[in-house]
Amino acid sequence: MARKHGDIESGKLGNKIYYTWHGRQCERSMPTHVANPQTPEQQSHRNAFAVISKLSSYTKGAHLIGLHWLSVREHNSTYALFRKLNKDCFTPDGDIDYPHLIVSKGSVPLVTITSAVIEDGCLTVNFDSHAYDGAATDRLFLFVYSSALRAGTLVDPVPRSAGRITVDLPTEWLGQPLHLYAFLQGYRLRTSDTIYRMVQ
Repeated sequence: MARKHGDIESGKLGNKIYYTWHGRQCERSMPTHVANPQTPEQQSHRNAFAVISKLSSYTKGAHLIGLHWLSVREHNSTYALFRKLNKDCFTPDGDIDYPHLIVSKGSVPLVTITSAVIEDGCLTVNFDSHAYDGAATDRLFLFVYSSALRAGTLVDPVPRSAGRITVDLPTEWLGQPLHLYAFLQGYRLRTSDTIYRMVQ
């Protein structure tokens, strides 16, 4: 439906589309045919895009922080960057390849997760607390994701020097395989690459 504001029209009227471009009134015709061959490759790509798009909403707590610095550099949103980085993150049978999922990317030196255990409903993750290149102010973020429940939680960050991060898990998460995604955030919000661990 076309709308008129003064001398400017916008919208669809018949087979014409009216719009404004650089302050000038423009019009174009509706396409007579849209190429959509529905090939198996095209359907596979669409399905993968739909899965990654849903996953980006489930993991937004992590990638909004972990991909922020890179998204600013690339003039892109963290959602679009998450989809771009993970568009091929699938196993041969079409499942999500969780160990290779990227929720953070950057140049901050990584830490090593030494252990991750669940006891009495509490998840405890121990990691190497050694500071590199004077990075004592780096903070470790931990995102815990349940693929079975399609739910995740971002744990309050701790300084790298703490060497340990803990979180009380919801009752329904207990007994489920959990995917842990950790990353460091340092100077000027720069981050590390994703550190992955699975715990059951």
